[in-house]
Amino acid sequence: MQPQIERYRGREQSYIKHILLNKYLEAAAYKLLQPRRGAPVFNFVDAFAGPWRVSDRDDFSDASFSQALITLDTVRQQLIKMGRPGLRVRYRFCERNQESFVKLRQFAAERQEFDIQVFQGSFEDNIDEIAATCRDGFTFTFIDPTGWNIRSNRVFSFLRNLNGEFLFNFMAEDINRHSGWEGVSESVGRFLADPAWKHEFQNLPRDWPNERKILHLLKTKMKESGIATYLPEIAILRPRDERVKMRLLLGTHHVRGVHVFRTVQKVVEAEAVSVRQNIKVEQSGQPSLFPSSQIVEIEADRGGVSCPAHVERATEMLCCIVNQTPGIGYENLTGMVMELVPVRTPDLNKIAVTLRNAGRLKFDLPPRKRTPLPGTRIFPV
Repeated sequence: MQPQIERYRGREQSYIKHILLNKYLEAAAYKLLQPRRGAPVFNFVDAFAGPWRVSDRDDFSDASFSQALITLDTVRQQLIKMGRPGLRVRYRFCERNQESFVKLRQFAAERQEFDIQVFQGSFEDNIDEIAATCRDGFTFTFIDPTGWNIRSNRVFSFLRNLNGEFLFNFMAEDINRHSGWEGVSESVGRFLADPAWKHEFQNLPRDWPNERKILHLLKTKMKESGIATYLPEIAILRPRDERVKMRLLLGTHHVRGVHVFRTVQKVVEAEAVSVRQNIKVEQSGQPSLFPSSQIVEIEADRGGVSCPAHVERATEMLCCIVNQTPGIGYENLTGMVMELVPVRTPDLNKIAVTLRNAGRLKFDLPPRKRTPLPGTRIFPV
């Protein structure tokens, strides 16, 4: 197994989760921490910080809060080296468990050079205080609870009132197993911000698993609450048995965020395949017949971001949306498609041009432009 994930042994899904978090944070920070009027501010909020199950008990290098700090500070320092001073990054960590809170506070005390504030208690009970420290700048909130017993109404109010994005860990495996039990009906209602959730749940297709139904209701409520326009997701498997453990949802109001998420997803998928392959080799004691890079390529072509099946589905969806909404702006169109289908902007550009050349779509382009601009209006033929 690769040395860098040795500390995640037995919980490799957390390693994959942290790759997604770090890669997206890096992209978001580089975009924000560029020269502008005044010093840009990036707020990172870890709502359920821990530390929980970690191997590195000294520096907590396999905990989300530590990795986010390293990632964002690396970006800040790189930009300073490029002559862009005045960049500010705030870290706001919240933890309910007393033992974990003590460790988290010690972590902060040993890093006085960073703007870190640690809040004790549940995130929902600390929302007003945390929000008060993040009133300016861009706020990225990482919501990674153990299970689903959270008061989403309070969480939604926090996200709605701040300028930013969020990454939400939907614990698919636990929800799929337990959400149908009557004993958890009240807690699921708090999670969905809807005490009467059972009625909508029972009206969803019977062949859907519990976690798909709950995820559908959660996304619907998030959009109704105004905390996100787009909610793309990625499934994270348990690499040792290849079952879906969690689904990570990005909440954003910007198409650019969806594009970055899908671009990062492609990197994450490749690493996840590599991890699973290395585990198989380790367990069998036999070397693989094919190099890891070839297996990654095969798996990506079979079902990864921008694979032929996803491109085909994106083509069908794009045509359907244009037929239903003639004259839709290209940026809105691409956001709607990328949210639901793991493809990227270059894929959609190619699809749009191919459909135009085939006489199935029509749109005007400025001179010397080969693909639609964000404001280009797309019509069916």
